[in-house]
Amino acid sequence: MTNPDPVFEAQHLRAQAEHHVRSTSPLPLWAGWPAEALNYELHVYHAELTAQNEELQLTVAELEREHQLQHSLYEHVPTAYLTLDAQAMVLNVNPAGERLLGFQRGHLLTRRFLQFIAPAQRAAFNQLLRVLSVPGATGGQPFRLIPSGNQLLDVHLQVLALPHPPQDQATYLLSLTDLTPLVKAQGALHDLNATLEDRVREGTQQFHALSAQFRHQARHDALTGLPNRAAFEECLLLALEGLHQRGEPFAVLFCDVDRFKRINDTLGHPAGDHVLQELARRLHSVIRPTDHVARLGGDEFAVLLHGVADQAVVSRVMARLEHALLGPFIVEGQELFIQIGSGVLLVTAEYHTSEEILRDVDLALYQAKRGGPAGTRLFEPAMRDEFRGRLALEGDLRHALERDELRVHYQPIVALKDGGLLGLEALIHWQHPQQGLLSAGAFVPLAEELGLMGQFDGWVLQTAARELARWPVDSAQFPALWLNVNVSAAHLGQVADVAAHLAGTALPAPWQVLIEITERVLTQPADTDAATLQVLHAAGIELVVDDFGIGVSSLSSLHRFPLRMLKIDRSFVTTLDQNRELVRTIAVVGHTLGLTVVAEGVETEAQRAQLMALGLTVGQGYLFAPPLPADQLATFLNSGAR
Repeated sequence: MTNPDPVFEAQHLRAQAEHHVRSTSPLPLWAGWPAEALNYELHVYHAELTAQNEELQLTVAELEREHQLQHSLYEHVPTAYLTLDAQAMVLNVNPAGERLLGFQRGHLLTRRFLQFIAPAQRAAFNQLLRVLSVPGATGGQPFRLIPSGNQLLDVHLQVLALPHPPQDQATYLLSLTDLTPLVKAQGALHDLNATLEDRVREGTQQFHALSAQFRHQARHDALTGLPNRAAFEECLLLALEGLHQRGEPFAVLFCDVDRFKRINDTLGHPAGDHVLQELARRLHSVIRPTDHVARLGGDEFAVLLHGVADQAVVSRVMARLEHALLGPFIVEGQELFIQIGSGVLLVTAEYHTSEEILRDVDLALYQAKRGGPAGTRLFEPAMRDEFRGRLALEGDLRHALERDELRVHYQPIVALKDGGLLGLEALIHWQHPQQGLLSAGAFVPLAEELGLMGQFDGWVLQTAARELARWPVDSAQFPALWLNVNVSAAHLGQVADVAAHLAGTALPAPWQVLIEITERVLTQPADTDAATLQVLHAAGIELVVDDFGIGVSSLSSLHRFPLRMLKIDRSFVTTLDQNRELVRTIAVVGHTLGLTVVAEGVETEAQRAQLMALGLTVGQGYLFAPPLPADQLATFLNSGAR
């Protein structure tokens, strides 16, 4: 059995006694109590006091622990705390506050906290304390402090008004949070933002620069730096707008370099590029600042001339350009002299697109190139019809061979003295389904452009061999006869093809095939074409120079080539009175070199007599016979040719 709690027992006995006294006696509670009862009562009070003292000690101990904890926290937390009175005098400060402010506690306890506030913010600090004078009120804001060393320190200052009796003045607890890391972070962020802004700005500038560069590249030629076709067409559209809306005239010049392919082929593309760059510079130097020059591609250039309404102004521009081209182009130490062909268009209100302008000025250039080197042509509307006709002729010509429309006619080559037959020239003709019989001059240049002459030359050789084999020749009457066949310059380089065609002719005696080449072949690079002609000569192929005298070759160059015959161009025979000595010189030199010299285009007896007086013995022309088809040739021969 456990002992009862004495305090509880005493309280219980006291309660019983009080109840007994109140119910039985009118006297005060303590009246008439015996000493034992009083002792007991005192014992009870003592027990109560003891219990209350123990509770009080427990409470005091708890409060002491809490105080120690709070003091420990106050002393050791990283946050700076200060306690201020109503006048902002420092009552207490923790070590973190000492470290933050840079002063020891003893120094701080003798100072007003206001002296550590930056002067510009002291009024704001005083106002904050006044606002927060009510116990429990709290608030805060950033402040800039002046700690030890006078280096400004950014902090967030939080104020708490501590509880106090009404008659006492306010007391404040301050917490100071160092904003230096935040300020540094904000500064770093600001610097980073500034850096990013700089980089974005630089990137934007680079983007705009690259965009401008790309736009420039898209509108300019990389080799010459001139505007390209797209940019030039934009200029044409603006010029058209000015023409239609304000009546501002303009002209367009279109040009390319004569024989530019030869420069690339013989000197290489870098040399050709250098020529184009120099030509671009010279073109740009002769135009006005208001005009535009562009490279459209390859060796083609275009010039837009503003304010030009007549050909006279264009002629002056062309004269300046021709003068600019007089000087040599120096390529790898070698002098090159350049000529250009030009087409000119005076633009009128009938034009509405850049395509129409470029189409017609290109037609003018095409006509200029057909007229020879360094030519210039002004566009005429008739050129469109001519070009459409050429396109139709081109389409027909591509099918002429397969449609069996080609023909071979033969023109006799005779002795001037008596007209005796010495040979025949095989001339290609075209029996066009609509235009009738066309001579070589009407379609051979086009066939050469289209690359068809290689096929046509072979066909002429084979056809002539087949047709002449059917014509019986009296070898006693004609111990030797020439068959002259024209071969284009382009096909001449294909030596194997020419030899194969000749091997397939199998012409019977007394026929001997001679290949006619133009004088232009003699002006090609000597190492190339002289070697080709030597190969042909070694294969037993005799060579004839046709239309001699109209080119730029000289008589002194003839000895470099293995030739059999020289044919004087018909233009010299027609103007024999003016070219008598020149024809005599050609005949003398040709005979000296052992060549047969033939006069072409003999049409009158007077011409024959003059030619014979100049020492020529062989001729060809309408005086003796026109070019004849095979069936008429036999009749001609049987009618009197020896």
